[in-house]
Amino acid sequence: MRRPMLFFMLLGALVHCEEKKQPPTASAPSVTTLPAASLSASASAIAAVAQPPRPVVLVAGGDIDLSRNTGQRILKNPELNPFSNLQSWLRAADIRFANLESPLCDLGGKTVSEHNRLIFAGPPSGADVLARGHFDIVSTANNHIWDFGKRCLEETLFHVKRVGIQAVGTDAQGKDPLRPVILERNGQHFAFFAVTGIFNHGRLRDHVAKPYIADADMGALSQRITEVKPKVDWVIVSVHIGEEYIHIPIEATRYALIGAAQAGADLVLGHHSHTPQRVEFHKQIPVVMSLGNFVFHQHRDHPWTGWSYLARVTFPPKGPLTIEACPFFIFDASPQPLTQAQQTAYFQHWDAISRAPRAAIRGARSADGCVALLSP
Repeated sequence: MRRPMLFFMLLGALVHCEEKKQPPTASAPSVTTLPAASLSASASAIAAVAQPPRPVVLVAGGDIDLSRNTGQRILKNPELNPFSNLQSWLRAADIRFANLESPLCDLGGKTVSEHNRLIFAGPPSGADVLARGHFDIVSTANNHIWDFGKRCLEETLFHVKRVGIQAVGTDAQGKDPLRPVILERNGQHFAFFAVTGIFNHGRLRDHVAKPYIADADMGALSQRITEVKPKVDWVIVSVHIGEEYIHIPIEATRYALIGAAQAGADLVLGHHSHTPQRVEFHKQIPVVMSLGNFVFHQHRDHPWTGWSYLARVTFPPKGPLTIEACPFFIFDASPQPLTQAQQTAYFQHWDAISRAPRAAIRGARSADGCVALLSP
């Protein structure tokens, strides 16, 4: 985007409007010829246009499951806030994003299928739980969004919108699930896309759900990014893909995530493994292989499902973005900051899974516990 031209176009429009109200003059209009309210509005508009863009901080988290046991807790305690211990990181950000793994719909008090515990949904009030985490946008393109069909997908989108949160990667009307969500912060514009390469009911491209959920078609994604890129400053792509419970992504997953970067993304966020995985840089573009879990019950056979990190990304008005990892431990489906001993153990594991040519190099630790991730 080129804001200087926009500034002069808008400034010219304002001046033209003023000229219609009074004869041309070298001096500023007096209060008697132009109402004070109009002067104030004009000054505010010019100031808003003239204000230079400022850095924007995004905090991105992994999978949020508000169904099953957590869903029952929400039904009993509508004020539940599993994000309370990470509020300092969340509140300080300009944009908060995560993958909403569970649909949110009314199942008459049920939060899981009686036939299969891997088919689940949270209650509608789960949207209010997300609002208490101050989320601005969530991905709904994942393998569980169709667990209870189209009705539940529609309810999910209704309820997140009800609390002022944007959803990306699905479309209740079945018209354009790949449509990006555009957010503006501090004079910068962001296009969010979300796609899934995992679907619980066979191949998504052959399923009746295809018009409602964005498939991980990198050709189609590339075309849409090309269309939107001239209109925004940054493009962020969330991809739900990979194998569960592993620490190092398989090559097919890497290729898909790197493909999103090659399609034009400035930041790629991976989901689905339920474990934290490394960050790689490809042509200076950070590719987060997996953000693991955020609000999720730890799998008893896979201890690293209970540890993960937030990706804190700073987007400057000019120049490359920077990325940090903010690690946490999940206790009883609620993320907690790490103690010093836990942080040492966490980054020992991180270093072990980051032995790859393009893997990020761990940098300095900030005062609030986040660690810089540097391009190799």
